Amino acid sequence: MSSVLQTASLLLTIIPLPAVLLWQVLRTSYEPYNKHRSLRRILGDSTLRYLFSNLTPTQLQNHFGSTLHVYEKWTKQFKVPAIVDELGGDARLLWIGPKRLENVVLFVHGGGYFLPPPDFALSFWQHVRIEMAKCGVEAGFALLNYSLAPKGVFPTPLNQLCQAVRFLIAAGVQPSRIHLAGDSAGGNLVIQLLSHLLHPRSDVPNIQLSQPFGGIYLLSPWVSLTTDRQSYTECDGIDWIPTNKMAAVGASVRAGFPEEDNMYAEPVKAPEEWFKGVDRLVKRVLITLGEKEGLRDDIISFGETFKQYHRSAEVVAQEGGIHEDMFLDFMVAEKKLGTLTPLIIDRLVTGCTSD
Repeated sequence: MSSVLQTASLLLTIIPLPAVLLWQVLRTSYEPYNKHRSLRRILGDSTLRYLFSNLTPTQLQNHFGSTLHVYEKWTKQFKVPAIVDELGGDARLLWIGPKRLENVVLFVHGGGYFLPPPDFALSFWQHVRIEMAKCGVEAGFALLNYSLAPKGVFPTPLNQLCQAVRFLIAAGVQPSRIHLAGDSAGGNLVIQLLSHLLHPRSDVPNIQLSQPFGGIYLLSPWVSLTTDRQSYTECDGIDWIPTNKMAAVGASVRAGFPEEDNMYAEPVKAPEEWFKGVDRLVKRVLITLGEKEGLRDDIISFGETFKQYHRSAEVVAQEGGIHEDMFLDFMVAEKKLGTLTPLIIDRLVTGCTSD
């Protein structure tokens, strides 16, 4: 399809949006799950839900572009220097603010393995960085630019995450000063890294850890590629990701994994004791979710299993929250932030200041 036809198709799709937003505000403003949300958040959530309900994956990918494009556009908008470390093989580290190596938060973005991070996710991490600095904790925040579908099939993104970790260690960052944060599919990829460290693969670069990672932060992690749990039915129309689109993207991603590697695709279905020993790989683990997101039941199930092997791991749900709720506040420049943002800041400050 030509670019002109693509643009025309997109415009036709969004023509009904104003009427849809008005209806959503009238219908949902006083629902219990929206009681803590401002009008701008309700409008923002509804817009996102409409777009993901009505645009195809290809339209979405064409609209948002590449991870590098999102990053460069964001740095220009907020007048932040663009600092890029080339890792080779189409992988990069994109620094959100100054490149600092005393503590590093390595952000692995979501997007179903086919979309780049939204610009407001970068704004979220910029906020976290600034708030940590106010607490006297300086940290570098690096976004992993990994290969997206259809090019980036398993284990390519995992290879690139391993490259990033090896790059940071070679640059002098102690593993205990590396904090990995992944949202949605990015959370899935961080869990893949843990699986590889516990059960090394011959087709993925080896990583020798002299000490555990400082922390793992899984934000609404995508731990199952199917949508058969009750929360998908209960939260469809509340969460911004439609269940049918989640199912379609999940099936597409699952097709890229050999059957014998299902524990990498869907860690909630991993064999018993698969994560045994994970407490030796990472000091702290925080898993967050929204009370009203479709992934809720799978995340809770995964968290319960994971805590058997890392007893200090935390699983925290935001009341009325939806998928990646903390990012959505920054989509609409919300002043009153949800409960998960200060929690993540607090855990990162603690993780960066503890021995």
